[in-house]
Amino acid sequence: MKRTLYLCGAGNSEGVRLALTVNRNAQRWERIVLLDDDPAKHGIEILGVRIAGGLDTLGEADPQSDEVVNLVARTTDRRWMVRNRIEQFGIPFAALIHPLVETDGASLPSDAIAYRNSTIGSLSSMGTGSVAFMGAIVGHGATLGNGCIVAPNGVINARVRVGDGVYIGSNASILPELSIGDWTTIAANTVVTQDIPAGSTVLGVPGKVVLTLEMKLRMRAFRNLPQAVQRDLEQRIKPAA
Repeated sequence: MKRTLYLCGAGNSEGVRLALTVNRNAQRWERIVLLDDDPAKHGIEILGVRIAGGLDTLGEADPQSDEVVNLVARTTDRRWMVRNRIEQFGIPFAALIHPLVETDGASLPSDAIAYRNSTIGSLSSMGTGSVAFMGAIVGHGATLGNGCIVAPNGVINARVRVGDGVYIGSNASILPELSIGDWTTIAANTVVTQDIPAGSTVLGVPGKVVLTLEMKLRMRAFRNLPQAVQRDLEQRIKPAA
């Protein structure tokens, strides 16, 4: 049994409940604490779990006996940024898979998060730091990149290829065998019927690109991402020499 599980991000009470459920089922940690950088939240309890301090509290953690989970999931760029900060402390990430979620035949990273009633299909894969919320579906043979978020009831159908940092909104659906480029946002209730280029924002039924990568770079929509990722996205819109 590990000593302490640190949950980073107090705005996600469902994540707290998932951690408590996993621990009741498997008794993986002696204690669970929350961390959040908002000082006004320090000392508050959420579902009986106390907010012990900011993320810098991880400096007191023991990499040999403690684990950490990134609960930040409002946007993929913010989730990515928080993960990079957590990694600096060298504390291993833990997976949170609801005990009723079947994962046989799927390839999951050591830090996968899958909430109650999510479906992880056989021969599917989830990248590092990705999360499937309540009712989300990752269809059989689908590939989910690193740092992706599938919001409640979002559906990735069979053999869909999803790049890194993609956000799939609540009740959105991506039809089978399509490709979704890195850092794309699929709005809630959208139905994607064609391949989507990187950095797009897609909205509607059927889904249409309402913001392109070039437009979002001008808006500085990716400013929270590491410089290397930003440069890669900028290179994608430059004409070939």
